[in-house]
Amino acid sequence: MTPADLRAICDSLNDECGTGGQTKLARLLEWDYSTLWRKLSGKSPTTQSNELAIRQAVASLNDGCR
Repeated sequence: MTPADLRAICDSLNDECGTGGQTKLARLLEWDYSTLWRKLSGKSPTTQSNELAIRQAVASLNDGCR
């Protein structure tokens, strides 16, 4: 998962004002905001296990909307 892929996921979680996606994802993953920021900026790699956790968190959020 590239930083651009992660950014797209955060953007998809934004509220109606276009904000809050990064915070929402960090809370879903129980990560510190700075951890997510490092992955978004490319300073820290997103591992395969990170990617799986991200995809599962987003999927569970989407399942909750049904």
